[in-house]
Amino acid sequence: MRLPIARINPNFTKAMALIKYALEKGINFFDVGTFYCHYHCEEAFGLATRGLSRKQLVVSGKNSSHQTQNVDWLTQLRNSLALFHRKYFDIYFIHYLKLEQWESHFLENGIIDEIRHAKDRGLFRHLGFSSHDKPENVRKLIDTRLFDAVILPFNLMQRTYEKTMEYAHSQGLGVIVMNPLAGGILAKSKLFDVDSEYLDTQDTPADLALNYVLSQPFVDSVLSGMESKAIIDENIRTVHKNRFRTLEINQLSQTISREKSNNYVACTSCNYCLPCTQGIDIPEVIRIYNEYSSVKGQSFFQRDYSILSVTADCCIQCRTCEDNCPQNIPIPEIMDKADQLLKG
Repeated sequence: MRLPIARINPNFTKAMALIKYALEKGINFFDVGTFYCHYHCEEAFGLATRGLSRKQLVVSGKNSSHQTQNVDWLTQLRNSLALFHRKYFDIYFIHYLKLEQWESHFLENGIIDEIRHAKDRGLFRHLGFSSHDKPENVRKLIDTRLFDAVILPFNLMQRTYEKTMEYAHSQGLGVIVMNPLAGGILAKSKLFDVDSEYLDTQDTPADLALNYVLSQPFVDSVLSGMESKAIIDENIRTVHKNRFRTLEINQLSQTISREKSNNYVACTSCNYCLPCTQGIDIPEVIRIYNEYSSVKGQSFFQRDYSILSVTADCCIQCRTCEDNCPQNIPIPEIMDKADQLLKG
């Protein structure tokens, strides 16, 4: 999702270079979605990894056909395989799955039969899903016994699915974490600036936040959006650090719970809320709002807000954005709070 690919006149050179650099560093699992990077992610990834041995790469894709009327499930699977230049996926995910969709679309419409048939034909080997549904609904999806892996959001600020992940792990599913740095917010946070004997003074906020997720016994893999070689290098350095012990995990959790701003909004900048009917850049408003709150109010955040082409006071409370938000954020209310706070 974070690859440097422009919407207009896209060029894959930088994106492919980053993918190849990550592969050289030993990264072998990538989160590739059909509509990521303005629908160019699969093509760029396929070109960057064409001919690469499966010993170096877990070939993984996502199906989002239940979110659109433009293509059916099997056609999207075949299209993705063609763009990947592969005959089959090692693991194939149903993207952003809700229990209601599973029951009304996949079961009642017979899509489950297409999925079984595709697996029997060898088009993919393992089935997974990603979700932002209620934890109890995700557990029901796990209990279908049809899935081998699950992708869920988890980080120091958002631990909604912690028990669900523990359950998935206990049932033998691979547990993969998205949003480990809360959309990048934790990488810049001042919330870690506290005295503690158990933290390495050389650790950056990104080190601490990422290592916190990696140290969880129920986590098998972590997805981190990396837009540059420098970020790849930083994340790999974190991977090679010693994992936190249970005591350190608990201390860090308590530190964040105590220190973090009550105004923090768990936005991951996924952009599902866009386009806004009034032209507000909702993720950017929330980013400025979170950073303003996290560093206890710096004037330059008010400046950043003031130069936005459309500020949050233009919100008409239509709630279209709220309906599309996977985090169930009350966006209109946040727009009102942000405008009052950031107007200065």
